[in-house]
Amino acid sequence: MLRQFKINMAGSQARVQALSHARLSNYRSFFDTVDDSQALGFHQWNDDLSAVFFRTISLLEITLRNQFHRALSSRYGIIGRHGSKDWYAHVALNSHSRSKITDITHYRRGKQILPRVPAPSPDDVVSKLTFGFWSHLLELQTDVHQEPVNWGSILVDVLPGHRQQQATYWAKSKHRDALFARLDLCNKLRNRIAHHEPIWKLGPLMSENRPRHGVPQLVQAPAPSTPTEALLRLRLLYDRVIELLTWLSPDIAAQHSVSEMHLRCLYLLQNKAMNAYQQALSPAEIDLANLYSLRTLRKTLRYATRHQQPLLIKDGHRLIGHLNCAVD
Repeated sequence: MLRQFKINMAGSQARVQALSHARLSNYRSFFDTVDDSQALGFHQWNDDLSAVFFRTISLLEITLRNQFHRALSSRYGIIGRHGSKDWYAHVALNSHSRSKITDITHYRRGKQILPRVPAPSPDDVVSKLTFGFWSHLLELQTDVHQEPVNWGSILVDVLPGHRQQQATYWAKSKHRDALFARLDLCNKLRNRIAHHEPIWKLGPLMSENRPRHGVPQLVQAPAPSTPTEALLRLRLLYDRVIELLTWLSPDIAAQHSVSEMHLRCLYLLQNKAMNAYQQALSPAEIDLANLYSLRTLRKTLRYATRHQQPLLIKDGHRLIGHLNCAVD
């Protein structure tokens, strides 16, 4: 019915060896831990926070590519169904972006590059493009007939939740550069997590513009130097991810705002959550499928509150909820 976990010394040493002293040394110095158990606690906090960040950015990425795909399909393309055309074959992509498309639509046989048969559908092509493709798509200037791309009207369609709904606003390169910077920020955060780099270990916060000749990026804030500063920076980054999601789809963002994933992330972005992990306590678990009495439930909740221990609620193998049992 209830499983309670606490990292014992033998387990701690095994985990330290598995993760390496070098990796944990960053945690020991930055979080000023007194022993390896506390460092492991912070490492677990980083893993859990990275997981919910990654899931949120994955939702953002899917929404992003679908918004661009629909907006461009309504203006370019021949092959495909309504709302899903091969627009990428009718615009003048730069060589790097074009190679990303070719890698999906063609294959190599020796020195030859041959089209796949049957050809992948536009939906299949778009689903395989990386996050970074979409930010660099904003560099697109003309179609294959050398007619200018009307980014003003396209981005009004891509970003229905943005406060600016005038095509003249997005027609200006400085506003598209700010959007590029936001997309690039989210992509770098995604890649940081994917490459297993500590999510709290961040560099300086830069202004949201694209560095160009005569328009450098400015440092808005230095790199975090304390756990509290790291939390504040991470909350700022999370807010920017959510804001971009809201620009792309207010409905998806509203649904996300009441999800367990969002509430879990907000909890992990608090000092009290870090303090709970510092105690080297992994979450307790309640399995409703095997819970036989309210007395057991009350006992579990009292135990978790007394030890300021997070609590996961499951129904068999399915996670259905999370409780923060830490008290201020």
